[in-house]
Amino acid sequence: MSLKDKEKWNSKYRSPGHRSGGSPCGWLVENSDLLAGSGRALDIAAGDGRNAIYTAGRGYDVLAVDISEAGLEKAQALAAEKRVSIRTEVADLDSYAFEESAFDLILCFNFLDRRLFPGIRQALKPGGLVFYETFNLDHLKYTSFRREWVLEYNELIRLFQDYRVLRYREVDRDQTGFASLVAEKPRA
Repeated sequence: MSLKDKEKWNSKYRSPGHRSGGSPCGWLVENSDLLAGSGRALDIAAGDGRNAIYTAGRGYDVLAVDISEAGLEKAQALAAEKRVSIRTEVADLDSYAFEESAFDLILCFNFLDRRLFPGIRQALKPGGLVFYETFNLDHLKYTSFRREWVLEYNELIRLFQDYRVLRYREVDRDQTGFASLVAEKPRA
């Protein structure tokens, strides 16, 4: 990320046309039966906090991290409106220091930086869950995304092949392509 990225995302979240308070990602809701309802959660690239707020409402102590203070300000306002509490941290994920074995749940939606995977793995406690969903190669048929911003086919499942994969899918529908995973980190 860079100052340019920060400005881009702040501009998006401050634009009069941006609506905050969106619903959480479908993959998170569809698989909410796997959520324990307690413990610490980390939402990476949280944006305006829709997934962090949903998870906090399910009983987690949530830290939402994003480069955009404007997005996180909206997240705090929405959390207050929904009467849940989240913590936020403005951070450039290029230099983010993941706390070791600190989280029972890690969320990452619609964001891909392959350099973060070792940190995600390090930050998750044994027995903890990772919910990850982002665009895959099929998405390039519908958009001008750069190839490095999308997953290769089966890449996500390979990245977590030593975890217990609880749910996985790769989908090409509704003019988008994406891969979705829920995986449990092995207990020692």
